[in-house]
Amino acid sequence: MLQTIYRKLGRLDWITLTIVLLLCAASIAIIYSATYTCDSAEFREAFRAQMYWIPIGLVAFFFVALTDYSIWVRAAVPIYALVFVMLIVVLFMRPINGATHWLRFGPVSLQPAELCKISYIFLAAAILLHREKEMKSFWTFALTLIVALVPMALILKQPDLGSAAVLLPISFVMMFVAGVRLRYIVVPALLGAIIVGVAYFGVFQRNWHIPGLREYQLNRIKTFFNPNLDPKGTGWTINQSLLAIGSGGLVGKGWCNGTQNVLGYLPKNIAYNDFIFSVIGEEEGFVGGASLIVLEGIILLSCLRVAASARDQTGALMACGVTAMLFTHVFVNIGMTIQVVPITGIPLPFISYGGTFLVICLTGMGLVQSVWIHRRSY
Repeated sequence: MLQTIYRKLGRLDWITLTIVLLLCAASIAIIYSATYTCDSAEFREAFRAQMYWIPIGLVAFFFVALTDYSIWVRAAVPIYALVFVMLIVVLFMRPINGATHWLRFGPVSLQPAELCKISYIFLAAAILLHREKEMKSFWTFALTLIVALVPMALILKQPDLGSAAVLLPISFVMMFVAGVRLRYIVVPALLGAIIVGVAYFGVFQRNWHIPGLREYQLNRIKTFFNPNLDPKGTGWTINQSLLAIGSGGLVGKGWCNGTQNVLGYLPKNIAYNDFIFSVIGEEEGFVGGASLIVLEGIILLSCLRVAASARDQTGALMACGVTAMLFTHVFVNIGMTIQVVPITGIPLPFISYGGTFLVICLTGMGLVQSVWIHRRSY
């Protein structure tokens, strides 16, 4: 057995793992810089909490990487069911800042919405593989989408729009890779884009109220188009983010020297997670921000390479599902800090503070590495 483990470790893509570890290590320094001036001890200790979560995530990484990925397809239904129950239970937890995102087990807090992302990848792969002979059927598309929409509805009730929205790109990418009829994917995607465009126009220009969206979410849409509508309220964060990134210049102001961050103009409760790229842009400048994007891009390209070299459809589906999850987080997180997409509250992989999210990202990378390790017999 030890010999088998050694062989598998030898097949690991150590270059990609090294990049992931570099980003995790950098996250500790960046989180410290974003929180060391906070009055709250909880924020000041966030970098230590991240240090504890990294080894936990690495245990999950190696466990999943060394396990044949096909086992997760067979266990997809019970894993999904367990996470689904957690999504229901979390709605009855005591709200924190108006939201019920966490299940607490003593000193440890878990976010079921993050667990849902990886469990959905397992179940979507199981459905698409089980219905492989009926891949052109509308019902394959419908079933795959339904098992995403139901937990999305529960996540939206927390409310957590960002995490809920990640499930849709995962589902569409996996269906595309599986060979679901293209019109089933393109038509709803175009329809969704039209609905979003109309909703934005209606909210911004006509002050419509969109069912299912709370007042603060509607305000975010309005200030996305024009932050100066409420510069001291909902437009404050994006304005400060743009100032932070713009003032960083080419090489930045230096670690722990970001004015917008240190002086608290960039809100402390989001600078270390959702808006951590703003901290990087101010302190490390264009060079630091571009380097981060390049490293994240290398990880995504590595995942696509693994998908292309997978031994079977199962591996390709899972690797593409993880790629879609990570890409959505990278694109939306960085995009919302530079006013490319509305603020939705979504963390940056391997960088933002968040224990459950970090563990899920490392688990996803472990799943991709499992596909790479088991791409051929040994």
